[in-house]
Amino acid sequence: MLENLIDAVTSWTASDSGKSTLSTVTSTVGWFEAAAVVGAAYFKGMIPLRAAAMTSNVLGITYGLLSGNLAVLTKHSINLPLNATRLLEMRRLIRSVRAASDSDLNFEWLKPFMHLDSFRATDFVFEKGDVAEQAYLLVEGRIEISEHGVILEPGAIFGEMALFTKNCKRTASAKCLTDVRLLSITYEQFEQLYFQNPKFGLYLVRLVVRRFESNHLGEELESS
Repeated sequence: MLENLIDAVTSWTASDSGKSTLSTVTSTVGWFEAAAVVGAAYFKGMIPLRAAAMTSNVLGITYGLLSGNLAVLTKHSINLPLNATRLLEMRRLIRSVRAASDSDLNFEWLKPFMHLDSFRATDFVFEKGDVAEQAYLLVEGRIEISEHGVILEPGAIFGEMALFTKNCKRTASAKCLTDVRLLSITYEQFEQLYFQNPKFGLYLVRLVVRRFESNHLGEELESS
């Protein structure tokens, strides 16, 4: 039965009508693939752009198979899983940030985008008046915010609020009480994540506002 079906398809594709139909289908798929590539360039958000790119990849693979164009087939076969991986990563990021904004202040979701730094006891991570360029997550050790007499323990986030100040200057100093290991992320990376996906920026602002509310409440309790 299967052999008969294969023979029938082979005979049809070898006929003039089969060749004409196959040529038309191949050309149509090629035009759709080109349209998908052009359409992807008009998307501003990273998620719709990746989705459009994947659509283009599927159409490109189909076109490559129908036309026998190995170069096109290879290109889209490589790009499809790459685009799919990036799309999944961005969706996971959004879910993680959304979860963080709905729960206690937690910046665990930023770790994949951060870099490890080390400081010795008595070193200053930054001093009051310094130009702020990074935010930090304390991994090991203890840090004192000198002007406020606050001691930071592992798991604490600090330095992120300066991103939203007018002159990006530090308003306090961070001094290492012990040897310290921390993770850092530059404000430039923050901005890149924002522009790659505006939803990231929305949830980041929510997190920072909650941080401000938490700090403000702490100051009110201390003064009462």
